[in-house]
Amino acid sequence: MASTETVSGEGAKLAAILAALRKSLDKTRKYFIGTTIFYLVLIAVFAFLVATVEDEKGRGADIGILILVSLGFLGTWISSLRWLRGGKITVAGFLNLYRLPLAEKLAQLEDESRWSGEGERLQEAMEVLERQAAAEEEHRAWPNRALSLVVITIIDLLIWLVWDNWLMALINQGIAMVVSMTHISLGPRSSIQALEALKGEG
Repeated sequence: MASTETVSGEGAKLAAILAALRKSLDKTRKYFIGTTIFYLVLIAVFAFLVATVEDEKGRGADIGILILVSLGFLGTWISSLRWLRGGKITVAGFLNLYRLPLAEKLAQLEDESRWSGEGERLQEAMEVLERQAAAEEEHRAWPNRALSLVVITIIDLLIWLVWDNWLMALINQGIAMVVSMTHISLGPRSSIQALEALKGEG
């Protein structure tokens, strides 16, 4: 009886972990698609302004903001590459970075024929959940936030000192900081929540 209860408990725990990983995968996909659209729209807008604005100060500020937005977009892809942690990148997979390697791992975990038993599968699922939770924590950690603020500040100093537009630099600094911190905070945290819940039960 105790053995049956143990198997049943492992099955329930595994189901909870897989559900959390599916949710994390879905949230990650939506987050990066939304981020990509957001940055591409901003890049298009400020590229247009750089090409059409005649005022030298205004064009300088637009160039600075365009550089900042482009760096933010590049940073999104760099974050995706770091999350691969040794995963293989194919030409097709490069445009799907936001789904790797979690999608592959989840597919393996959902394929029952790959595993010798429920215990082995549960152990691997737990390790995947812990790695995903660590990646979500890293995304929110202070070094990532500090790096974002440093880049924003450097660009705004250039807008102020090189193009002599302190007002635009100040406005952009405030808006960019709020947008950056909000963007980081909106990142996926389903795995963090699931891991905390499982530890609370344990």
